[in-house]
Amino acid sequence: MAAVAAMSAACQVEDPGTAVNGAGEPFAFMANLPSTKTTLDTDGYKVTWDDDDVLSVIAEYDDNTVQHYKFEKGDGNTFSCRKVLEPERITALNVFYPYDENNSSLDGDFGRAGLAFGMGQKQSLADDASHIDGPLYGYAKVSEKVSDGNVPAISISHASTLMDVKVVNSAPADITVTEVRISASDPDLYLQGWAMINPQTGELRTTGGYQAVALTVDKVEVKAGQTAHFYITAIPFSLNAGETFTVTVTANGQKYEFEKTVESGDKGLFAAGTVNHLTAEFTDVEEADPDLKVEISTSYIAPVAAAGEYTVDVTSTGEWSVIQDESTKEWLTVEPASGTENGQVTVKVSALNGDSDMRTASLTFRAGLSEAVLTVQHGYAQRIGDLVWAKANVGEPGRFVSSPDEPGLLYQYDSRTGWSNGYPTAEPWDGPAPEGYPRGAKNTPDVWAPENDPCPDGWRVPTSDEMTALVGKPSQIQFAWKAPSSSGFANPGVMCGQANSVAAAATKSDMAGCVFVPCSGNRSWKSGVYQNPEHVTMTTATVSPYKGNNDGNAYVYVVKIMGSDTKYALPSSPENEWGYGELNMAYSVRCVADNQTEEQ
Repeated sequence: MAAVAAMSAACQVEDPGTAVNGAGEPFAFMANLPSTKTTLDTDGYKVTWDDDDVLSVIAEYDDNTVQHYKFEKGDGNTFSCRKVLEPERITALNVFYPYDENNSSLDGDFGRAGLAFGMGQKQSLADDASHIDGPLYGYAKVSEKVSDGNVPAISISHASTLMDVKVVNSAPADITVTEVRISASDPDLYLQGWAMINPQTGELRTTGGYQAVALTVDKVEVKAGQTAHFYITAIPFSLNAGETFTVTVTANGQKYEFEKTVESGDKGLFAAGTVNHLTAEFTDVEEADPDLKVEISTSYIAPVAAAGEYTVDVTSTGEWSVIQDESTKEWLTVEPASGTENGQVTVKVSALNGDSDMRTASLTFRAGLSEAVLTVQHGYAQRIGDLVWAKANVGEPGRFVSSPDEPGLLYQYDSRTGWSNGYPTAEPWDGPAPEGYPRGAKNTPDVWAPENDPCPDGWRVPTSDEMTALVGKPSQIQFAWKAPSSSGFANPGVMCGQANSVAAAATKSDMAGCVFVPCSGNRSWKSGVYQNPEHVTMTTATVSPYKGNNDGNAYVYVVKIMGSDTKYALPSSPENEWGYGELNMAYSVRCVADNQTEEQ
């Protein structure tokens, strides 16, 4: 249910605060709340800022149009974007946290905030409030021109309600908490999902959601006689006095339910920016079985087909269950969701809703305190001609990054070791080289060995001919350089796989059969330092048919595309061969499906 409207202007990630269109003036505002996002008091939970905080700002103009900008934190509580279109015409600012390049423009009385409530919440330590990062919202009229030196102050507040669940262990045995969940019996009561905001009043209303919100806990131990706090953010909701909801605490592998009744208040106390204190007291617990274990046959699935079923083997010494985020159940099912000892589960993914549909889910298989996690990334495949291409680069070996916006890790030829990528914050020639990075000339086979392939199962590094089928030839390119303002992606890069005229018109919301490859840079074969952040690089599994030697170093076929205001590529010779790079140079990897028979 993500917000779908693409931004019409934005700030480049590699140079925070610079408008991609190259025009505009500086603009800044002061977030005027001084207290902390993670300190709780009787008035609620307040707001302050970390140095790496980034805000989505939707500016309203005097002709009723809007523009979306990315603002970076500066000194104090000041946020700025160095180049904003015609700041003297801005009449109001709508500010959202966390930043999302897909925050929509404001339409009608309510603007879609693009704010996800209660999704992916985790807590690693007892009483650790540092994860409290619930959505924030601010709105302000702008009556003074920024060019006159005035900086508007905007009051920004939490758009979510906070549940402080105090787990009291009055039992004689220690407990280990792995999940805290709040659920409602009322089918119209949303605790997790998406919301819309009235920009004039700050009022929220849900656009869709789920009746449960969960916090994943990293095996926090609560000893006998002790207490621990767990914090969950949710969409603000209303309950009348006498109505109930349930707090479920998973401890020692068992689920314990605590029913809570609203005791006062016509509409309950669960408003935006409030803290709601709940107590779950344990008087008797089952001790965890230390011998209870669970394992699964794979930890990762990246389906090539648009819909299908996949089997996962489960090995366990006792009873096990599968924990799934409610928000993924619309497209992903697991059958059965529990079992005893060894068995199999079938993971089903529903049909995609188009080229732009990309989904990620984590399924936790749990037996007692033993866990195994299966990650499913669906919608990461795009058929182009006779080939199926991944929509995202490789991150850790055997995994795609979570979004096409991310450049992933950098890989040397015929190697499964991924090296860190400094993009977009590293400066060119940023060093030193990563520890253990192989440097200098390298002799390798002409074909990338399968055991060294960093692509996920079912995928592989493409050959030279396959790469040419994606990007075309220097004399007839099948890509277009795209800035964030025209693509909707956070980073600049290229749309690949279709004629230049088609690729040039593609966007994140309408990919037109393309795949997007972001700028990634590379690491030098001689020094190992990060360089060339303006390059889009894609390596191949076969060495270039036109290869030479320089200082005793062979070359590997690689496509290097770069551009800012212009677009061009680096061909080698002859004319219809793409560029090549040294074999110990580290580039990004874009995979092709190993089995090309499945339908898309």
